[in-house]
Amino acid sequence: MLSPKKLSPVNVTVRIETSQQGNLSGVVQALQVAGLSKLQRHDRFMLVNGCVAPNKLEALREVVGVASVRPDQAYKPQ
Repeated sequence: MLSPKKLSPVNVTVRIETSQQGNLSGVVQALQVAGLSKLQRHDRFMLVNGCVAPNKLEALREVVGVASVRPDQAYKPQ
């Protein structure tokens, strides 16, 4: 039997719905329960950055108050 390959965490940016401005802490807490770690809050912009296992991306998208979840892109100079 093959052992499952451990997936590397993905850095993501989570945009919070503006209607959740008064409940940002609750949404952040729900994101942590869904698997988001190493998070940084940007309350003014309703954004949260953090890391998550690739198989948990959909769980983040299902959190009430989340407008979008996007994996961060790395840009390389040409």
